[in-house]
Amino acid sequence: MFRYGSNKLRLKTCNVSSALSIQCYLCESVYDTDCGDDFDLVNYFKWDCSRVAPPRYLGGELDMRNATGCMKRTYKVGDAQRVERSCFFGDVNATTNGCQLDPALDQAAPISCHVCDNEDFCNHSNRLNSWPQYLPMMGVTLIAKLLNWLS
Repeated sequence: MFRYGSNKLRLKTCNVSSALSIQCYLCESVYDTDCGDDFDLVNYFKWDCSRVAPPRYLGGELDMRNATGCMKRTYKVGDAQRVERSCFFGDVNATTNGCQLDPALDQAAPISCHVCDNEDFCNHSNRLNSWPQYLPMMGVTLIAKLLNWLS
C-alpha cells in the first residue's frame, strides 16, 4: 500500500516538472532539409526539453542542467551553411556560452544564434523577426509608385 502511494506521488511530481519545461523544435539541416531556413513545421521535430540533456561539450560551464529556452543556430562548415534548432542550456540573457559550437566540428564558423524563452516552439523560422530590414526598400518603392501616379 505504501509503495502504491509512493508511485502516485512520483507520477504527480513528474507531471509538474514536465509542465514547467519548455518545448522546442529539435533538428539539424544537415540531416533533414526541412530544418533549414525554409523551415517546415513538422510534428516530429517537437520535443519536451525536460527529456533532453545538455550537450557534453558545455560540460562544467553550465550551472543548470535544465533547458532554459529554445535556440536556432546557423553556422558554416566549409562552404555549406547549416541550421540547428534545439533546446538552449544557459543564461538566455548572456548567450555566449550556450550558443558556442561543438569544438569537434572542424572548421565550423558561427553565423548567428537566436535564443528565445517566451513560448513553446519559439525557435521556428525567424523570417518575421527580420522584416524591418525591408522597410527602407518598401518605402522607396511606395514613394516611386506615388510619384509615378502623380505625374
